[in-house]
Amino acid sequence: MHNIYPIEGQENNPNFVSASKILNSILRREIPDEKVLKIVFGDLAPHIIHNLKKHYEALPMNMKNIRMHTTGPSVIGEARAMLEQNLEYANLQSLILNNETPSIGDIAPVYGEFAETVQTILALYKRNKLKRKCEIPAAAHPSRVGGLVRTLGFDNPGSHRFCTVAFLHDCIEDLIRFEKSAHFDHYGLRGIMVFMNDHIPVELQPSVKLLTNEYSLILNYLKYLLTISDTQVNRKNLLKNLESLASLDWSICENVMKLHALLDANELAEPALENAKWLCYKELYIREMADNALAMSDFRTFEIKAIDLTDNSQSSAALSLTEKLRNIIKLGIWASQGYRLHTNWSPTNNFIQELFEDALVSSKRIVINDFLQPDSKQDRFMSALYKIQQLKSIFYTD
Repeated sequence: MHNIYPIEGQENNPNFVSASKILNSILRREIPDEKVLKIVFGDLAPHIIHNLKKHYEALPMNMKNIRMHTTGPSVIGEARAMLEQNLEYANLQSLILNNETPSIGDIAPVYGEFAETVQTILALYKRNKLKRKCEIPAAAHPSRVGGLVRTLGFDNPGSHRFCTVAFLHDCIEDLIRFEKSAHFDHYGLRGIMVFMNDHIPVELQPSVKLLTNEYSLILNYLKYLLTISDTQVNRKNLLKNLESLASLDWSICENVMKLHALLDANELAEPALENAKWLCYKELYIREMADNALAMSDFRTFEIKAIDLTDNSQSSAALSLTEKLRNIIKLGIWASQGYRLHTNWSPTNNFIQELFEDALVSSKRIVINDFLQPDSKQDRFMSALYKIQQLKSIFYTD
């Protein structure tokens, strides 16, 4: 079931069908039927029409193909329901959520021969007291992703490779900043391979590295450099410090230069750091992951990213509106990059369909929810128009 952003009782609202018709008209860049508008907005319908006309004038758009719903599989959603019935996973997740230290016996039923690796990483999460924005232990997220990969049967019998890669997918980005190899290298950029060799089995390293967003690591390091020098984090200063980093001999020099070229070619709204990260995500990170997965014939690792994204979307209640919208857009970015590969590998193609559908359902729900609110109806309507504008890549196809 495609239900990433469920709005409790939305379909049971007597005005739901009319609200859906209004959204469909707006997507066609039409003025909805006034009778339908009155069902949802009452006597405010003329004002809604006026506001919508002004919106169309301010933001003209060439007509695009509206994305249609699909009836493809919901493999990840079904696995999520199945995982809840797995008592071995439930036991491990309970220990993680309560900040207890799982034993090898608690971990091995899920992660097998890599149980010691998982135990070590869990200890690092616990030692550094990392939490999600919803205030639960940060390790709960990779644990869920690992559990889902196990449930989906990525691994051959007797192997736990991919479920462990899934558990480790965020560990470099989450933990390397606490590995202080020297006072001048607080974020450990020089120590990525040291961290991997210390904590990640060699046979898992290529897949974990594929999932790691090195552009985010570089930008976090730049933030650190600018902060300790009491310098403003803006595009100009990011570019200046990138030039210095590009002259150094280290493993991520190529990505430093790509990041510099990207920021040099684009303006950055405030906050500069977060918008730089978002630009890298859209233009570099997922595209390069898809290309590298194809070159490595490692579609399973690319699919782990899809599972990660759906899990982040499921647990978005504590996020800001911008973060919620970007989580939806990320689903579409992954699916678009997966589609671009034109692979015959059916599991990836199933995930592509599922993420496109999840993103579309979520986008419609979050907009229709604004239409159905009982108060501040004009304000909510304008907010809904903003969301539609931000979610164009989901509502329309190229």
